[in-house]
Amino acid sequence: MMLVKIAWRSIWRSKLRSIVVIFAIVSGLIGGLFSSAWMNGMAMQRVKNTFAFETGHVQFHHPDYLRNRDVKKPLTEIRKKIELISATAGVKGVTERIRVSGMAATANKNMGVNIVGVDPVSEKEVFELYKKIDTADGNFLESEKKNGIVISKALADELQARLKSKIILTFQDYNGEITGAAFKVVGLFKTDNNPWDKMHVFVNNEDLRRVLELPEDQSHEIVVLLDDFEQAEYIAANLQEKIVDAKVDDWAEISPYLSLMSGYMDTMMMLFMAIILGALGFGIVNTMLMVVLERTRELGMLMAIGMTKKRIFLMIMLETIFLSLVGGIIGEILSVLLIYYFGQTGIDLSSVAEGMESVGYGAMTYPVLEAYRYLQITLLVIITGILASVYPAWKALKLHPAEAIRSI
Repeated sequence: MMLVKIAWRSIWRSKLRSIVVIFAIVSGLIGGLFSSAWMNGMAMQRVKNTFAFETGHVQFHHPDYLRNRDVKKPLTEIRKKIELISATAGVKGVTERIRVSGMAATANKNMGVNIVGVDPVSEKEVFELYKKIDTADGNFLESEKKNGIVISKALADELQARLKSKIILTFQDYNGEITGAAFKVVGLFKTDNNPWDKMHVFVNNEDLRRVLELPEDQSHEIVVLLDDFEQAEYIAANLQEKIVDAKVDDWAEISPYLSLMSGYMDTMMMLFMAIILGALGFGIVNTMLMVVLERTRELGMLMAIGMTKKRIFLMIMLETIFLSLVGGIIGEILSVLLIYYFGQTGIDLSSVAEGMESVGYGAMTYPVLEAYRYLQITLLVIITGILASVYPAWKALKLHPAEAIRSI
C-alpha cells in the first residue's frame, strides 16, 4: 500500500506533464473508439439493409436454378415446403418469389431489370421494402387490380415514369417464348442502395405467373427470415436435411461479402487501436524516462536508505499504470457518451448522399460499438501501460545510489 500511495502522489507532482499524458491517452481513445464505432455502425447498417431488402436470412432454390437463373427451374410443391419451414423453430417469416430477368420500357427509354413476383402479404413478413414507400408515393401492391408494379424512384427517373405511368415488361416465359405485358406503377420506393434500386421491380406473383405461364404451386425462390440471423447456418443445414429437392443457402453463402465485411471491420478496428496504443506507449515511455532522469537523486536516496530495487521497479511501473488507467477511464467514459449521443441522433452525410448511396450506404449513419469492446480496450490500455513502464523502470534499476546522489 505504501508503494501505491507514493506512486499515486508522484504522478501529481508535475501536474502539467501528467495532464498532457492523460490528455494524449483520452484523445487517442476517443479518436480510435469513435472511428471504430462509426465504421462498425456503417457496416452493421449495410448488413441490416441487405437482410431487410435484398436477401433475407435463408433462401431455397432448385439445385440448378442459380447457375444461370433459368426460369424453367422452379421449386415445386411450394405450399408443402412453406408449411414445413414455417413450423421450424427460429423461423420468423417465410415468403415465395417468382423471378425473371427482362426489360422495362416506357415511351422514353428501356432498361434491363430483375422482375420479382411477390405475395404482398407474406412479403411483408420477411422484407421491409414496403416501409420505403411514402404515403404520397403509392403503396406496395395493396390494390386488387391486376398488373400493378412497384419501382424505385431512381428507376422512375431513368424511365421518366411516375405514379400511374404504364411500363412494358418483356421477358422469356416458361416455354421459352418472348412475352410481355403492360403494368401500371402503383408505388415508388427508395432504399440506401441506388444501384440495387435501379435493377429491381416488383409485381404481384399471380400477375407474373399468368404472363410467365408458370404452373401453379411453383416458384423460383423461397426466402426465410429468422429470429436470430446468427443461427442461419444451423437452421439452413437442418432444413436441407428435410427438403432434399432444393438447395438451401444461408446469408453468408448468398452474400459472402457480408461475412467478409464483418471480419474486415474487426481487423480494421484492431489495426486502429494497435496504432493508437502503440503511439501512446511510445509517449508514455518518453515521459517516464524524463521522470526517472529528473528524479535521479531522489531514487538514489531511496535506494541508499534501504528501498530495494524491486520496490523501485514496482513504483515506476505503478506510476505508469496509474497514468494509463486515469487516461483510459476518462477516455472510455467520454467515448461512450459521444458514441451514444451520435448513435441516437445519427451523423448526417447528406452532402455526399449520392456518393454514399452509389455504394449501398445511407446518408445517415449511426455509430455503434458492442459493450465487450470497451472491456477489450481497457485491458489493452492496462497492458500498454505495463509494457511502456518496463524500460523506464529498468533504467531506474541501473542507478547506483552513491552516483545518483552526487549527480545533482
